[in-house]
Amino acid sequence: MRKSREEAAETRRRIVESASHRFRENGIAETGLNDLMQAAGLETQGGFYKHFDSKQQLLEESLNYGFTETLERLGSVAEEAETKDRFEAIVSAYLSPKHRNCVAEACPVSAMGTELGRLEGDSRQVAADGLKELVALVARQMKGQMKGKMTPDQARKRATAVVAAMVGGMMLSRIANNNQWSNSILAATRDLILRCS
Repeated sequence: MRKSREEAAETRRRIVESASHRFRENGIAETGLNDLMQAAGLETQGGFYKHFDSKQQLLEESLNYGFTETLERLGSVAEEAETKDRFEAIVSAYLSPKHRNCVAEACPVSAMGTELGRLEGDSRQVAADGLKELVALVARQMKGQMKGKMTPDQARKRATAVVAAMVGGMMLSRIANNNQWSNSILAATRDLILRCS
Protein backbone atom coordinates (compact mmCIF):
# COMPACT_ATOMS: atom_id res chain seq x y z
CA MET A 1 0.00 0.00 0.00
CA ARG A 2 2.77 2.42 0.88
CA LYS A 3 4.52 1.83 -2.41
CA SER A 4 1.35 2.58 -4.36
CA ARG A 5 0.95 5.90 -2.49
CA GLU A 6 4.53 6.79 -3.34
CA GLU A 7 3.95 5.83 -6.95
CA ALA A 8 0.75 7.90 -7.04
CA ALA A 9 2.60 10.90 -5.58
CA GLU A 10 5.37 10.49 -8.16
CA THR A 11 2.84 10.21 -10.99
CA ARG A 12 1.05 13.34 -9.78
CA ARG A 13 4.35 15.23 -9.57
CA ARG A 14 5.24 14.09 -13.11
CA ILE A 15 1.85 15.23 -14.42
CA VAL A 16 2.21 18.66 -12.78
CA GLU A 17 5.76 19.14 -14.08
CA SER A 18 4.98 18.10 -17.64
CA ALA A 19 1.72 20.10 -17.65
CA SER A 20 3.57 23.18 -16.44
CA HIS A 21 5.98 22.87 -19.35
CA ARG A 22 3.17 22.19 -21.87
CA PHE A 23 1.05 25.13 -20.70
CA ARG A 24 4.03 27.46 -21.01
CA GLU A 25 5.06 26.12 -24.40
CA ASN A 26 1.65 25.77 -26.07
CA GLY A 27 -0.68 27.99 -24.07
CA ILE A 28 -3.50 27.08 -21.73
CA ALA A 29 -6.33 27.01 -24.26
CA GLU A 30 -4.33 24.99 -26.80
CA THR A 31 -3.28 22.30 -24.32
CA GLY A 32 -5.83 19.51 -23.92
CA LEU A 33 -5.99 16.66 -21.44
CA ASN A 34 -4.81 14.09 -24.01
CA ASP A 35 -1.69 16.16 -24.68
CA LEU A 36 -1.08 16.56 -20.95
CA MET A 37 -1.41 12.85 -20.28
CA GLN A 38 0.85 11.89 -23.19
CA ALA A 39 3.47 14.39 -22.02
CA ALA A 40 3.38 12.76 -18.57
CA GLY A 41 3.76 9.29 -20.11
CA LEU A 42 0.19 8.18 -19.38
CA GLU A 43 -2.04 6.65 -22.01
CA THR A 44 -5.54 7.78 -21.11
CA GLN A 45 -7.48 10.63 -19.56
CA GLY A 46 -8.84 8.20 -16.98
CA GLY A 47 -5.52 8.39 -15.15
CA PHE A 48 -5.92 12.14 -14.92
CA TYR A 49 -9.06 11.96 -12.81
CA LYS A 50 -7.35 9.71 -10.28
CA HIS A 51 -5.13 12.69 -9.42
CA PHE A 52 -7.11 15.87 -10.23
CA ASP A 53 -10.72 17.01 -10.09
CA SER A 54 -10.39 19.27 -13.13
CA LYS A 55 -8.04 20.83 -15.65
CA GLN A 56 -8.29 24.02 -13.58
CA GLN A 57 -6.88 22.27 -10.51
CA LEU A 58 -3.97 20.96 -12.60
CA LEU A 59 -3.45 24.43 -14.09
CA GLU A 60 -3.20 25.98 -10.61
CA GLU A 61 -0.65 23.41 -9.46
CA SER A 62 1.22 23.80 -12.75
CA LEU A 63 1.37 27.57 -12.34
CA ASN A 64 2.73 27.14 -8.82
CA TYR A 65 5.33 24.75 -10.17
CA GLY A 66 6.32 27.15 -12.97
CA PHE A 67 6.68 30.13 -10.66
CA THR A 68 8.66 28.08 -8.14
CA GLU A 69 10.96 26.86 -10.90
CA THR A 70 11.49 30.42 -12.18
CA LEU A 71 12.04 31.96 -8.75
CA GLU A 72 14.51 29.25 -7.75
CA ARG A 73 16.45 29.70 -10.98
CA LEU A 74 16.60 33.50 -10.65
CA GLY A 75 17.36 33.20 -6.93
CA SER A 76 20.33 30.95 -7.76
CA VAL A 77 21.54 33.46 -10.33
CA ALA A 78 21.42 36.19 -7.68
CA GLU A 79 23.20 34.08 -5.06
CA GLU A 80 26.03 33.27 -7.44
CA ALA A 81 26.65 36.96 -8.19
CA GLU A 82 28.43 39.50 -6.02
CA THR A 83 25.97 41.39 -3.80
CA LYS A 84 26.35 44.60 -5.81
CA ASP A 85 25.74 42.72 -9.07
CA ARG A 86 22.70 40.63 -8.11
CA PHE A 87 20.10 42.93 -9.63
CA GLU A 88 22.00 43.07 -12.93
CA ALA A 89 22.45 39.29 -12.87
CA ILE A 90 18.69 38.69 -12.54
CA VAL A 91 17.83 41.20 -15.27
CA SER A 92 20.47 39.70 -17.59
CA ALA A 93 19.34 36.12 -16.95
CA TYR A 94 15.70 37.01 -17.57
CA LEU A 95 16.44 38.98 -20.73
CA SER A 96 18.67 36.33 -22.25
CA PRO A 97 18.35 34.37 -25.49
CA LYS A 98 18.40 31.17 -23.40
CA HIS A 99 15.27 32.25 -21.49
CA ARG A 100 13.64 33.36 -24.74
CA ASN A 101 14.35 30.07 -26.49
CA CYS A 102 13.28 27.73 -23.65
CA VAL A 103 9.61 28.69 -23.51
CA ALA A 104 8.60 25.42 -21.82
CA GLU A 105 10.81 26.34 -18.86
CA ALA A 106 10.34 30.10 -19.04
CA CYS A 107 8.75 32.44 -16.55
CA PRO A 108 4.98 31.77 -16.67
CA VAL A 109 4.26 35.50 -16.99
CA SER A 110 6.30 35.95 -20.16
CA ALA A 111 5.24 32.58 -21.56
CA MET A 112 1.47 32.90 -20.94
CA GLY A 113 1.03 36.62 -20.19
CA THR A 114 -2.25 37.53 -21.82
CA GLU A 115 -3.81 34.16 -21.00
CA LEU A 116 -3.02 34.64 -17.31
CA GLY A 117 -4.88 37.93 -17.41
CA ARG A 118 -8.02 36.12 -18.59
CA LEU A 119 -8.03 33.56 -15.79
CA GLU A 120 -10.64 33.76 -13.07
CA GLY A 121 -11.00 32.71 -9.45
CA ASP A 122 -8.29 30.63 -7.81
CA SER A 123 -6.30 30.31 -11.03
CA ARG A 124 -6.07 34.09 -11.34
CA GLN A 125 -5.01 34.30 -7.69
CA VAL A 126 -2.23 31.76 -8.19
CA ALA A 127 -0.94 33.77 -11.16
CA ALA A 128 -1.14 37.05 -9.20
CA ASP A 129 0.67 35.51 -6.23
CA GLY A 130 3.45 34.25 -8.52
CA LEU A 131 3.81 37.70 -10.06
CA LYS A 132 4.02 39.27 -6.58
CA GLU A 133 6.78 36.84 -5.64
CA LEU A 134 8.72 37.71 -8.80
CA VAL A 135 8.41 41.42 -8.00
CA ALA A 136 9.51 40.76 -4.41
CA LEU A 137 12.60 38.87 -5.61
CA VAL A 138 13.62 41.76 -7.86
CA ALA A 139 12.84 44.31 -5.11
CA ARG A 140 15.17 42.51 -2.68
CA GLN A 141 18.01 42.73 -5.18
CA MET A 142 17.32 46.42 -5.86
CA LYS A 143 17.26 47.24 -2.16
CA GLY A 144 20.54 45.36 -1.69
CA GLN A 145 22.09 47.20 -4.60
CA MET A 146 21.07 50.60 -3.24
CA LYS A 147 22.54 49.82 0.22
CA GLY A 148 19.51 50.85 2.23
CA LYS A 149 18.84 54.07 0.32
CA MET A 150 15.47 52.72 -0.78
CA THR A 151 12.48 51.97 1.42
CA PRO A 152 10.73 48.62 0.92
CA ASP A 153 7.78 50.44 -0.69
CA GLN A 154 10.06 52.31 -3.10
CA ALA A 155 11.87 49.08 -3.99
CA ARG A 156 8.54 47.29 -4.62
CA LYS A 157 7.27 50.08 -6.89
CA ARG A 158 10.50 50.19 -8.89
CA ALA A 159 10.67 46.41 -9.06
CA THR A 160 7.11 46.30 -10.41
CA ALA A 161 8.14 48.59 -13.27
CA VAL A 162 11.31 46.56 -13.86
CA VAL A 163 9.37 43.28 -14.00
CA ALA A 164 6.86 44.88 -16.39
CA ALA A 165 9.73 45.92 -18.66
CA MET A 166 11.41 42.50 -18.43
CA VAL A 167 8.21 40.63 -19.24
CA GLY A 168 7.32 43.02 -22.06
CA GLY A 169 10.81 42.86 -23.53
CA MET A 170 10.79 39.07 -23.40
CA MET A 171 7.36 38.82 -25.02
CA LEU A 172 8.35 41.22 -27.81
CA SER A 173 11.61 39.35 -28.41
CA ARG A 174 9.57 36.18 -29.01
CA ILE A 175 7.37 38.00 -31.53
CA ALA A 176 10.33 39.37 -33.54
CA ASN A 177 10.73 37.31 -36.69
CA ASN A 178 14.52 37.15 -36.81
CA ASN A 179 17.30 36.58 -34.28
CA GLN A 180 19.04 39.90 -34.80
CA TRP A 181 15.89 41.89 -34.09
CA SER A 182 14.95 39.63 -31.19
CA ASN A 183 18.39 39.92 -29.61
CA SER A 184 18.36 43.70 -30.04
CA ILE A 185 15.03 43.90 -28.16
CA LEU A 186 16.50 41.90 -25.29
CA ALA A 187 19.67 44.01 -25.20
CA ALA A 188 17.84 47.34 -25.44
CA THR A 189 15.40 46.39 -22.68
CA ARG A 190 18.24 45.19 -20.45
CA ASP A 191 20.25 48.38 -21.05
CA LEU A 192 17.26 50.61 -20.36
CA ILE A 193 16.43 48.83 -17.10
CA LEU A 194 20.01 48.94 -15.84
CA ARG A 195 20.45 52.59 -16.85
CA CYS A 196 17.23 53.73 -15.18
CA SER A 197 17.30 51.64 -12.01
